[in-house]
Amino acid sequence: MLRKQSVRGNRVRKSRVRRGGVVGTSLLALGAMTMAACGSTASAASTSGKSKGISGTIQAGILLPMSGKEAFVGQWFDHGVEAGLYAVNHGGGVLGAKISGTLADTAGDPVDAVTAFHTLLLHNPSVIFGPSSLEIEGVVRQFGPDHVVDFMEGGTTQLDYMKYPYVYRVFPSDSELLSGEAYYAYQGKGCHLAAEVYDSGPNAQAEVGPVTRAYEKLGGKIVASETIVAGQSSYLSTVAKMFSGAQRPQCVFFHMDPQTASTFFANVSQLGHLNLPFITGDTGASTQMAQAMGLANASKWLSGMAAPPAYAQSNAAFLNAYQAVWHTNKPLPASPAMYDAVIIAALAMDAAHSSNPTVWRPFITKVSNPPGTKCYTYTSCAALLKKGSKINYQGASGNEDFNQYHNVFSSFEVVKFTSSGSLKTVFNEPASALAKLY
Repeated sequence: MLRKQSVRGNRVRKSRVRRGGVVGTSLLALGAMTMAACGSTASAASTSGKSKGISGTIQAGILLPMSGKEAFVGQWFDHGVEAGLYAVNHGGGVLGAKISGTLADTAGDPVDAVTAFHTLLLHNPSVIFGPSSLEIEGVVRQFGPDHVVDFMEGGTTQLDYMKYPYVYRVFPSDSELLSGEAYYAYQGKGCHLAAEVYDSGPNAQAEVGPVTRAYEKLGGKIVASETIVAGQSSYLSTVAKMFSGAQRPQCVFFHMDPQTASTFFANVSQLGHLNLPFITGDTGASTQMAQAMGLANASKWLSGMAAPPAYAQSNAAFLNAYQAVWHTNKPLPASPAMYDAVIIAALAMDAAHSSNPTVWRPFITKVSNPPGTKCYTYTSCAALLKKGSKINYQGASGNEDFNQYHNVFSSFEVVKFTSSGSLKTVFNEPASALAKLY
């Protein structure tokens, strides 16, 4: 699904030059311009890997779910991408070249993602940011044949051992995130008997096995496990069944979209069971999920997962860029990781002296993984590269060290909402403890 206008916050913007470059321009118009005038993209002279600068504009695709039931997830990631584009372009660009982002809406659907992906290819992009776990299976096999580097975000366990050379995941797997949920339930809340309720979508169902295995490995017991269909008018029978066993759950693991959760939690409250911890992943850090439970109840019973800002300097640079673009210093969940993706891509192009994906792709791990001089901002890292130094970028979302499967790992924070609507950290979980559970 193509968006000729891109909605950011409460504003609708047509094509115009802004801090992060040209964003939200009609893809068909840009495609025609790209094919008619090669000067609108990075010059082919940059593909040798030896040039000292890049002429023209580097094209970046933004492939995200901006509509559909989990459009809020696309907004999270898009906010991070825009902050990253701002940081790079206001830090001198990639060897003097600006990066221009074009957004295509996947609608949270793997089939629609294919159409959006092929539309973005009209721009001859050097890199694509997104999609999320909702749509990645529709396009994950296409980046390699089309020689386009992709940075996706989302925890789907289906990519834990991926072997797609052009695809990199900048957010930890749900295998680690779900281990964190189990660890918090058992160690943090003393919950030894748990219920599970997940919607029937593949993204939610992929979570059931990992959270169950991690919880049982700790010594916990699942006493009820239910699957629901999203968007129903009532879940009373499911809620009643969850709490009807001989052993009453002491906490509940769940995954569903906020609209479904609103009905579900209303039914939980109606039957008198909204009095124990409800534990979920990163969606638990969203205001939409807190509103689905009701903020007063969410402040007592809802918890979510968040990757902590690992490095103060990186986080400060991210917040500065985020403030410049979005006029707030309170970033949306998961946005730091996509900011990091933009910074890593730009640094890899700097290191390779090229915007040609086949040339700069091997430099991704050279700028993000150790060994190397640790650096925390685009400008400081780019300056080290100009001096010929080997660098190790440390991100706003964590170390961003990719393993052989192009995955990263992180510590986690468990977060809750206060009654005033702000998030607070209530529990810290080291990556070393979580790694033992999956």
